[in-house]
Amino acid sequence: MKWGLVCKPSKKSFAVGEKVYELVGDMLAEHKVAEHLGIKGYSIEEVGKGADAIIVVGGDGTILMTLQHTTKPIFPINTGRIGFLAEIEPKHASDALQQILRGDYQVEDRMKLEARTDADRLPPAANEIVIHASQVGKILPIKLYVDGILTQSFYGDGLIVATPMGSTSYALAVGGPVVDPTLNVFVIAPIAPFRHIATSRVISSDKTLRIKVEKAAQIVIDGMHVHDLGPRQCVEIEESGEKARFIKVNDNFYHKVYKKLSFDYPKKL
Repeated sequence: MKWGLVCKPSKKSFAVGEKVYELVGDMLAEHKVAEHLGIKGYSIEEVGKGADAIIVVGGDGTILMTLQHTTKPIFPINTGRIGFLAEIEPKHASDALQQILRGDYQVEDRMKLEARTDADRLPPAANEIVIHASQVGKILPIKLYVDGILTQSFYGDGLIVATPMGSTSYALAVGGPVVDPTLNVFVIAPIAPFRHIATSRVISSDKTLRIKVEKAAQIVIDGMHVHDLGPRQCVEIEESGEKARFIKVNDNFYHKVYKKLSFDYPKKL
């Protein structure tokens, strides 16, 4: 198996990347970490295409950036703050990688979203698609259709359509539910709806969503790609045929929710 290596450009991440390289051996390393290692470097696109699997060292942003450029399985090692999407912490990385190199692992496929406007097909989203007003501080009239049926109409700051994996990110911050990442559903979360008349909901991913805005808006894909949406334009969102693929060893989603999202009562009342 040909391994790729992508690291967040930080001292901590490069130190972990160096240990990974020593353990795995010959790798397709992205330019920044390759320069640190003193080996030939490749673009993120070349790593994404040329490697059979990729080790990603960084936080959730580095993971999402890598997923924009590959459909190959990734194994994320957390050097970020929370690192909810990561599989392992650095102190456990060596044991986990040895287990993987022995072939003792599973690959878990997670759904992505695909959006299109009248003019463009947008990059797939692994976490979420956010629609918000173009002008900061302006309220946005939004209509949500499911398979052509109007299901929500409200004024607010915007709307989030998240994957189950993305349910623990921005969508959770605005009151959305936590959803098992192995499910195939859309997580719909309004952002600051006026009068709180709009609520979060979970919709089967075999449906087609259509979102209409009455004013100029922007579409943001995984916090990275921004696209303009004109007044009275629509965006359609469906489940993508492309998957986000994660190499799994001993991780348990529900344990991670408990530990990293602090869903616990205070120790002292």
